[in-house]
Amino acid sequence: MDKRQLISNIKQNFMLKRVRAQEECEDYINTLRKNEEFDKLYTEYSHAKFEYLKTSYDEENIALKHDMQDLQEKINKYLDAHGYDKNKLTPQYECKICNDTGVAGGRICSCLMKELNKTLSIKSSSISKFKSFKDVDTSIMSEADTKALEILKSWCDKYPNVTKLNINIMGASGSGKTFLMECMANELVTSGRVVTFKTAFELNELARLYHMGKSYEFADLLKTDVLFIDDLGTEPIIKNVTKEYLYNLINVRQMNNLPTIISTNLSDKDILSRYDERIFSRLANKNLSINVMLTSGDKRLIKKTR
Repeated sequence: MDKRQLISNIKQNFMLKRVRAQEECEDYINTLRKNEEFDKLYTEYSHAKFEYLKTSYDEENIALKHDMQDLQEKINKYLDAHGYDKNKLTPQYECKICNDTGVAGGRICSCLMKELNKTLSIKSSSISKFKSFKDVDTSIMSEADTKALEILKSWCDKYPNVTKLNINIMGASGSGKTFLMECMANELVTSGRVVTFKTAFELNELARLYHMGKSYEFADLLKTDVLFIDDLGTEPIIKNVTKEYLYNLINVRQMNNLPTIISTNLSDKDILSRYDERIFSRLANKNLSINVMLTSGDKRLIKKTR
């Protein structure tokens, strides 16, 4: 499911909330109207409001507005005297900015964006466990790795206005590749992007199931805003699956201007040898990709204790 579909689903839920608030308001008013005194005041108010809304701005309109305001004050006094909540005469929407429409001023309301981020956090695997760039301990990083960190942070800040779609984070085991990928994923989810984070082994298994017609989750990877593939090269090579589906995935995403972020222990030479020239050319294309090489030793202590 892509972000547009997620937003559409959330808007539908918002509309249900909006309708529910309107129904509760209507039920509240109907209960009050069982009282003859309130029913008379409310009928007069509703009539005055109707006449006011259909007239143009003139002296008659102003007079109707005053009548409407006088009746509103009488209704409020009645409710106060009998211990009723006058606020419930209007629908009690959760968001006072957009009235639960999800849109304010022609733009997505902050309440919808908050709900989207919450949904994305649930959708993105293990996102609650992901670290952020704030957790990085630069004191144990080399100068080169610190520069690499800044490149990754800058890319996240600029996305989707980036010139290069793909990033290959390379380095030895324990050099902090997965950690930095998690930081990037966390940053992107927070900004409202649909992020999918898979290990190469998980990706390979999804491709195998898709190839056998047993699952179609692999197809979702073609559309997610940003795809993270961790530890490329650790997955087993399955004939007619691993190389073929990896190539198609990277190729389709590039054609649709969708980024793929990869971490791997493999060198360029190893990638060419393990996969093939087609995959290598997609990953190594300097016009489309950024290669980030982590050169320091084991940095597992980069994960600070909060």
